[in-house]
Amino acid sequence: MTISENGEIITLKFVDIGLIPYILEILVDGDKSICEKALGILDTISSWDRGREGVYENALTMPLLVKKILRVSDTATRFVVSILWKLCMGENENAVVEAMKLGAFEKLLVVLQVGCGERTKSKVTELLKLMNLYKDELDCFASSAGFKFVKRPN
Repeated sequence: MTISENGEIITLKFVDIGLIPYILEILVDGDKSICEKALGILDTISSWDRGREGVYENALTMPLLVKKILRVSDTATRFVVSILWKLCMGENENAVVEAMKLGAFEKLLVVLQVGCGERTKSKVTELLKLMNLYKDELDCFASSAGFKFVKRPN
């Protein structure tokens, strides 16, 4: 058994026994250290197909991930970007659309502006390019972004 197979077996056990909802609940009220650890586990689980499915299937996943961008720590943001990248870069168009509707596009732009590591920067850039494909089809600005009073031209 290789290390990769061992990691996949552990991931499948996490998914099969239903730990993903509990990990997501930890993100709701957890302190900085706990959130970082929970996001690290989700990032690892998201490395395999079955893990990505299990993570994305939960309705809390995208809202919590987008909310945690730049709110917990640099480490947490790095994990969130990695998870979003894994969820969106496959064949999952729904993940891209959902992330955009929740305001991920703007937050990822801010991640680039405030600075991040090279790997994170590369993933953010790829995500923004992917999201840019849908910008004309969606209203991707979150209401919390301060645009709720701007009126659209008819």
